[in-house]
Amino acid sequence: MVTVAHIQDSKAVVWLMRILQDSFASIQTVLADGGYQGDIIETVKLKFGYFLKVVMRKDSNKTSFKTIHKR
Repeated sequence: MVTVAHIQDSKAVVWLMRILQDSFASIQTVLADGGYQGDIIETVKLKFGYFLKVVMRKDSNKTSFKTIHKR
């Protein structure tokens, strides 16, 4: 899902989870980037029953593009 630039991932998460719930009922785990940390993980679990797994970049060199496993 893509949102406009002024809406942070943490603010759009409920909308995204509702779309997933309506479209893909069998989903149990959602992989996400670092924008989905903190209280969001527990909120998603309580409201939607999804396990939100945050996949972060491990290297310190963020200047070149490298794919991240599972993302």
